[in-house]
Amino acid sequence: MSAVPGAHLLVTGFEPFGGDTANPSQEVAKALDGRRVGGIPVRGLVLPVQHDDARAVLAPALAEPGLRAAVMLGLAGGRARVALERVGLNLMDYRQPDNRGDVVRGEPCVAGGPPAHWSTLPLPAILDALNAEGIPAYLSNTAGTFLCNYTLYTALHALAAAGRRIPAGFIHLPYLPSMVASHGLEEPSMDLALMVHAAEIAATLALAS
Repeated sequence: MSAVPGAHLLVTGFEPFGGDTANPSQEVAKALDGRRVGGIPVRGLVLPVQHDDARAVLAPALAEPGLRAAVMLGLAGGRARVALERVGLNLMDYRQPDNRGDVVRGEPCVAGGPPAHWSTLPLPAILDALNAEGIPAYLSNTAGTFLCNYTLYTALHALAAAGRRIPAGFIHLPYLPSMVASHGLEEPSMDLALMVHAAEIAATLALAS
């Protein structure tokens, strides 16, 4: 794909939360910021872990005219593989406080919105490519009901409402090894370089779809 003025790819991650001082999605978004994928520059964006604040940062980025695809990333501690999320639910429901201290129970992401939005990333192709590279990955049917699901749903809803047919979706990442070391627990993890490579593969296939 040849680049045109203003064309870019969006990769988002989240700030640390829940007492951790790191978040792999933040590190991947920062690592990819400024790189080129398929001839298109990447804009890495780190989102706050609070739904109103996250929307305020993400919404303008999704509205930019040169946007070609959006690959959103988040942490799913306890998962051993890269999780390619199929669907975002119109539901916020979490007991763990966000970074503003808020707890949300049984509220919609978008009032009056449809029950769910499907990812528009080429997930089967991404899965095949990741596995071919030796990167553990799978198709996931639940993005949870915390900020990751909220971001997936609201991003897809905003793009659909604007009539923008661009590939967009969400990918969950495991803990970083350093996070497991700090927890002192038996937990799965993945090296940052491998997660960066996984995001690059997903972005490349998103642009080609």
